[in-house]
Amino acid sequence: MTDIAARDINNKGSKKLIGKFPSLLMGIIIKWESKLERDFLYLLEFDPEVLIYREQPMRILYNFEGKIRRYTPDFLVVRKHKKQIIEVKPKDKVFRKNNARRFHIISIICQRMGYEFKVITDEMIRVQPRLKNIKLLWKYARTPIYPQHQIYCREIFSARREVRLGEVIRAFETKGIGRQVVFSMIYHRVLYVNPMLSINSESIIQFIGETISVG
Repeated sequence: MTDIAARDINNKGSKKLIGKFPSLLMGIIIKWESKLERDFLYLLEFDPEVLIYREQPMRILYNFEGKIRRYTPDFLVVRKHKKQIIEVKPKDKVFRKNNARRFHIISIICQRMGYEFKVITDEMIRVQPRLKNIKLLWKYARTPIYPQHQIYCREIFSARREVRLGEVIRAFETKGIGRQVVFSMIYHRVLYVNPMLSINSESIIQFIGETISVG
């Protein structure tokens, strides 16, 4: 394994779909090579365990069928308690004979180097309504959050532990503050909503009360 710079992601000479993702967590543009990779980026951005990540991070040399091969992982993800090498692939391609054998060999190499090798499939990424919720919240993640907004939250939640989202939004609107601030606070975990349930006006909201300033 080496730290040689990742291969350049481009679609020159191919019909490969590529795109750019403006990472809030990393503060840079992350390139993706499939819509599945793009959707995975939303999960990384929202996951509080993720510290940093990068695409096409390194090259791994491995022996397969008597030949030295080169493998470039999709992502390196550094979490609070472990480092991961991630391959993003549709489930129907994971268990093809050669892929399964290659991934087994690569996982052993990664383990020796202190990384967990993990294959992330579409079934793991495109869990709904979680992915839809995260995309909705991410749209508002750059909306500034100020201490006064948290004071308003304490007022709203002073007598109750749980309040419906519609009520929180209306309370902020009476102070001339748009709902985008509420969604930003949910994204940044000042407020909590269960991401596995559809977000709507009836969603149950809790005030976490973390001190945070965004913007």
